[in-house]
Amino acid sequence: MLTFDTSDLASRYSKRLAIIVPYRNRAEHLARFLPHMAAYFQREKLDKQIDMSIHIVEQNGTDPFNRGRLANCGFMLTRDNNDYIVVHDVDYLPIWSDYSWSAMPLRLIWHGLSRREDWSNFFGAIVLFDNAAFEKVNGFPNCYWGWGPEDLELGQRCKLTGIGYGRRDGTYERLPHQENGYLPRGGWTDEARETHKVFDQRRLNLAAFIESDGLRTLKYSVIDKKPLTAAGQPLPNSYHYIVDIGRPENAPA
Repeated sequence: MLTFDTSDLASRYSKRLAIIVPYRNRAEHLARFLPHMAAYFQREKLDKQIDMSIHIVEQNGTDPFNRGRLANCGFMLTRDNNDYIVVHDVDYLPIWSDYSWSAMPLRLIWHGLSRREDWSNFFGAIVLFDNAAFEKVNGFPNCYWGWGPEDLELGQRCKLTGIGYGRRDGTYERLPHQENGYLPRGGWTDEARETHKVFDQRRLNLAAFIESDGLRTLKYSVIDKKPLTAAGQPLPNSYHYIVDIGRPENAPA
């Protein structure tokens, strides 16, 4: 059940929120996501108080999708103008949730997830971070090219740095599409197996990677930046970025 912490409401709803959407090749989803989010934050009785902006961070090129790097880019591009972030998959639309600020990292989604997950350990799809907490864990790992366990490692970073994370069991509508990382008949794709091999190797000494792989080692450049609109209306301080995030080490020249 979704519950709202009534303590210090003024603080929770006075912070500036940047919603960061790692993105590529989901135009149909984006066309539904933007107007839905605009309407949600105009109508939801509590969340309408939040000073919210949306930032679509699109990966340039054809290399495998790197969600972690894109989320890190979004944070670096917005941190001077917000107090906290929500890293948000484009294929989930909030029905009933709580986007208010928290000092502790939070997973915001539970009801509506496309796959059955472990309630205690799942930390993906839609997660909230205070800026200081995101910097303390050094953001997402940059190393996962393709559908992979960047969210698993992020959750472990929270635990290893002593921050931990909590849960708000929000309800979302999932926009249908073929599951990334999974074959139609079930089981992981070759790409997913490879990224999980990387995680299995790193988890043996994961604490060592917190400092060496993340925000502080991120390299990127902005190729384009355009204001966002929804239903023909501009979204305040919201942008669509196209970014160059480099290439995998083993990519052909």
